[in-house]
Amino acid sequence: HVQYQQKLDEENIAALQASAEAVSISRATLETTLAQSDQLQHCEDIHERNKYIVEKSGRIVRGMTWSGWMMNAFSKNSEPPTDKSSRADRMKEYVDSTTGNSVSSVLTESEINDLPQELQNPARMFQNYQCNVLLLEKCQNQQEYDTCLEICKKLHSSAKQAIGDADGSSASIKGNRLSGMSMQSLRRLGKKIDEVHDQQYGIVQRIGNRFQTDIQASEEGRNPNSLANPKANRLWANTENSALQQRIDKQDEHLNALAGSIQELLHNGAAIGATFESQNQLLDKLGTETDDLTEHTKLVSRRADRLSHRSLWRKPKDDFKYRVAIQHVKSKRFLSVEPHNTNKIALHETLHPDMSVFDIHERRESRLIGFKNKCTGTWLGQSTLGSIMCHAKTFGRNEEWEFDDGAMTRTKMLCASANWGNGGWLEADDEREGFSIGGHTVDSKKNASEWSISVLDNSSNSE
Repeated sequence: HVQYQQKLDEENIAALQASAEAVSISRATLETTLAQSDQLQHCEDIHERNKYIVEKSGRIVRGMTWSGWMMNAFSKNSEPPTDKSSRADRMKEYVDSTTGNSVSSVLTESEINDLPQELQNPARMFQNYQCNVLLLEKCQNQQEYDTCLEICKKLHSSAKQAIGDADGSSASIKGNRLSGMSMQSLRRLGKKIDEVHDQQYGIVQRIGNRFQTDIQASEEGRNPNSLANPKANRLWANTENSALQQRIDKQDEHLNALAGSIQELLHNGAAIGATFESQNQLLDKLGTETDDLTEHTKLVSRRADRLSHRSLWRKPKDDFKYRVAIQHVKSKRFLSVEPHNTNKIALHETLHPDMSVFDIHERRESRLIGFKNKCTGTWLGQSTLGSIMCHAKTFGRNEEWEFDDGAMTRTKMLCASANWGNGGWLEADDEREGFSIGGHTVDSKKNASEWSISVLDNSSNSE
């Protein structure tokens, strides 16, 4: 029976240590997720500030024209972003209320194995010390508390001694100093030991005086999961096997301690799940608003370019970039001018060497480009009535386009002059075999047609 009791005690201690390590891992995971939430919150704050700056810049640029000044007079000014309470701070308040925010996370085996060999023994001592400090606040009676506190004091002394030995202060390894990286790790380990010792002091001050002669009975009476409740006491009151009763009481205390750890794991899991959900919502929001901000930034840049060109006494210059063919991705047909009406454009099944070829010219100091047809020498653009044609003799404002150079094989084309200078995405109607200009928003971009722009020749003499 003695050997069985010893084995049972060892298993109970091992279970408590395992539960303590599981709780510490959950706390470390929660701390990591909270740190990620802080970083995402910081990214959102930067995004909001950038959004305000772009909107304010766009309003200023728009106000430099008479029509834009009238629009600004009847529209609301952009408000600067306000300070927001951090999601991570709100989550920390929830976590502190559920976990107590008492003991820092215990070192895991993987973290210990990543340390230099000479620091693994001090790290394991520190791990044992942390686990026992965590067990200290799970104690259910005065005797268990006194025993655990004495163990914590001895483990703290041993951990400090191991740190001192690894630091080279002990005569046993004098002259064998640590490397720079190992010394930094050792200093951090020593700082953690001091932090846990301070936390141990706080636990002692908080729960050291709560154990009275009748506290165990009152706690057992309030805990419906406890085996040592008043009904159980009455059932065992008449038994003569006091040793068995003591073992059952001890096992019940062990189960109560495990129940506390499991309850904290449940709270930590709920907090981690809530943090992940908040992060996913924030990421989705940032993804959408980043696209909107990118398009708005391009819009402001186009307006600024037009204003700078208007201030010049001469026509803005452009440079030839390359000769291309423009293919509609969905229908696999090529954008071409009509043989019998060269001002009109259409989609042809085959690539014509002249009617389906365009020269791309780029405005100097700008991302705006123009498409000049090789056959007719006219420019692709928007007519006065808003239709897409290839009839302009010069590269003017209505013939300015924009697309993504980095994704020419699958890109979308924006007519910069459409929608009163806000721009609009080119859409091809396969059924009616016509073209139209949509809006300039991100949603309009998603619905716009995709085009594949293939470079045929990039030499300057191809003109």
